[in-house]
Amino acid sequence: MPRKRGPGAVEWRAPGDGDLDAWAALLAEIEAVDGTGEVITTADLANELGLPSFDRERDARLAWSDGELPVAWGTALVLSGSRHHRIVLEGGVHPAWRGRGIGRSLLAWQVSRGTELAVALRPPLTTWLEGSAGEREAERAALFGRAGFSPERHYFEMRRDLAEPIPEPMVPSGLRLVAYSTELDEAVRRAHNEALADHWAATTTDAAEWSAFVTGHRGFRADRSFVVLDGREVVGYAIGAEHPDDWPALGFTEGWTEQLGVRRPWRGRGVARALLDASLGAFARAGRDHAALDVDAENPTGAVALYERAGYRRARCHVAWARPLPGRW
Repeated sequence: MPRKRGPGAVEWRAPGDGDLDAWAALLAEIEAVDGTGEVITTADLANELGLPSFDRERDARLAWSDGELPVAWGTALVLSGSRHHRIVLEGGVHPAWRGRGIGRSLLAWQVSRGTELAVALRPPLTTWLEGSAGEREAERAALFGRAGFSPERHYFEMRRDLAEPIPEPMVPSGLRLVAYSTELDEAVRRAHNEALADHWAATTTDAAEWSAFVTGHRGFRADRSFVVLDGREVVGYAIGAEHPDDWPALGFTEGWTEQLGVRRPWRGRGVARALLDASLGAFARAGRDHAALDVDAENPTGAVALYERAGYRRARCHVAWARPLPGRW
């Protein structure tokens, strides 16, 4: 990306190892104004940049001016499944640098890079570029709209007060609820890919991604994670996590059910509710104030209604904006 000349000029370059602390500091300043509720650390950034599928020289950019911190950031990450490819575009601009065209330049680069990535994807499945905006981020949504993106999906962040009564898990007859263990990890990953295969944005999580973002992530809590077995077969799972860096801004502590799924042959029997109640109990025993999770508002399994029955309430919403790629839609 070329250098922008004139007042407030910025220079775009790929991030190096020495840039991660400054990048994390930029993210903290953005979060302080936008109130995303999520703190991204240097370790989190290193985790994503270390993925085998991610080329940091070509798939990430930081914008620098004359200060010690970058003023904008952006990435393009390929997520593939059996039915489609998603190229997820993430990024942001420091609040003091907004309104200068930096976001437009960033998104133009992301669209260009994402299109390049799509050309190389095999097999040639349906492919789209995907960005995200909070329901109150009108300027960000308008930026996507002007660039040819359309709102495709709404995702609810839901939260439950753990001071409210939590029922004991009722496990369906013939099945067993057990604590997560490393011996079950690969079987849980495969069950996860199968359970989510019929969802709108389903992708196949490989072992590297599972380790980086799920059970190998620093926020993962094995003692807040559960598996339901039919004999030795994994039929459902709930992956728990905690993110203490988020708590000061939130004003309370919380545990996250990062992933919850049930394979299709075992749905409709109460497996998901048993896993959810087990997770709630574990977070409550750990002394957390709330439990939280994310859900697709149009989840085909009726998950939103399940969570509402369990006492969860909508806290915020973000929208997935998608732009189809010619010849891949």
